[in-house]
Amino acid sequence: MADNKVQNFFVGNDAGWEDIYEGNEKAQFYKDSETDFVVCNYTPERSVEGECEFISTWPEKFKKFGLQYVLNTEFANWHGSQVTEDGWDWCNSDDGCHRVNLHPDFVKALTKDENCLGIMYDEMEHSIINRNLTLTINKKGKHLPVFPLALSKDVVIQGELLRLQLKEFADYHKNNGAKRFIGEHVFPVLFHSFAASGIIPNFKSQKESYSVLQYVNAAGAALQYGTELWNCVDLWNYNTFPGHSPDEMYYNLWFSYIAGTSRVYVEGASQFFTDGKPNKYGEAYRKFASDERRKHRDYTVQDYKPEIGIIRYDDTYWGQCDPFMWRPILFGNKDIKVTKTAREFTRAFHVVTHGETCRNGLAWDRVSPWSLRPHKSFCSMNGVAVFDDRVTKEKLMTLKLCFLCGYYISDETLGAVIDLVKNNGLTVVTPKRFCPEYIRKQTKGSFTEISDGKGKWIVTGNVLSGKTKKSVKKFLGNKGEMKFTYGDKTIRMKISKDGNSFEII
Repeated sequence: MADNKVQNFFVGNDAGWEDIYEGNEKAQFYKDSETDFVVCNYTPERSVEGECEFISTWPEKFKKFGLQYVLNTEFANWHGSQVTEDGWDWCNSDDGCHRVNLHPDFVKALTKDENCLGIMYDEMEHSIINRNLTLTINKKGKHLPVFPLALSKDVVIQGELLRLQLKEFADYHKNNGAKRFIGEHVFPVLFHSFAASGIIPNFKSQKESYSVLQYVNAAGAALQYGTELWNCVDLWNYNTFPGHSPDEMYYNLWFSYIAGTSRVYVEGASQFFTDGKPNKYGEAYRKFASDERRKHRDYTVQDYKPEIGIIRYDDTYWGQCDPFMWRPILFGNKDIKVTKTAREFTRAFHVVTHGETCRNGLAWDRVSPWSLRPHKSFCSMNGVAVFDDRVTKEKLMTLKLCFLCGYYISDETLGAVIDLVKNNGLTVVTPKRFCPEYIRKQTKGSFTEISDGKGKWIVTGNVLSGKTKKSVKKFLGNKGEMKFTYGDKTIRMKISKDGNSFEII
């Protein structure tokens, strides 16, 4: 591990725990490239006692290479059940739901090592909103929920129940010794619900969505709830592996550094080697990980000063529209259907990205002609952050433009927005239901622009209208560029033509 007191950014990969031993060329490569930590995929196969005994061998092997490690629990996503000889089922719970079920003795045995950073639940949000879809596809269980679902069809009731369940789940692992409980998100949703529940947001790059779009959702959650922010740079692209070039991977790693994340790691480190020797992927990783510049960043995501905010109740909608794969339901609850209210979120993004994202979805997985476009990591973005329905005024102070959308926003947050319009000059785009009564009385037709103190309200039921786009254009920055401010440092990046690299300008 790099020995630097000011270091606030750490680099890793998903090295297999079985590769970490003296004489292994891969382990030596990680040490030589100044890797800080590894994310170890793990599937329990022994009794609880046997797993505790086995995991106790890890501290010594990782310590020899100066590596910290995370236990990555993805096995429940692929196994309908995992019952060991002592009768413990590692991926089904007593409440009839399907999720990772680590025995408390195992968690304690794992986390007593100071080099263990914590426990990660890989693609947990995916399993929640798509009801363990991988099991359905592989005929190991049909549409199994991760947690018990609400009987109500109300979006907020279901969302609040999930928050309680997430907190209880995270607390279980932390109360048994885990320093951290970390998610890993395929889609740009549930970052805020996770962060509010004590689960560190961890977004995937170069995957189903634009990397930068994933970032501004996760960064808003980390900023709002004061958490770390992790980033998984994933070499998978659907069923192609590796599905991204070494160059794209390299620029995603650098973007993570620039964007103030706490830790970044590459998923797919097996592709770093050919015949045991580092190849172009390995060399690109080494070039980044050993670069002296990445050890001296003087800010984190907590110093982020967004210019554009999107506030909404996180209803889990990212563009689902396929009745089998991506079912048009919210929170994985078949009784809660997607409505036009949920779609306000994706349409706000269509505006702030100069039309580069699909108006009806935020991922290439959406079944539509838009998804036939070549995958890109980066799109136009001018200091955007997504906040949830209870964000406080102090987190919104730097905003110049704000979109209000979705099913619910708290009175406290709406009060903060009203104050920022009047006194800070904030411009707000909102449907009628979220604007104050004195503004609502002044609205006429489908679009009304109303001054209020130093700022103004744009009240419309259609953020995609020409009038709306014209009114907010000055806030959106330049097409083909990304711009972010951290503390007193503003960074502008010009995106390459293929959308997979950038240059700082």
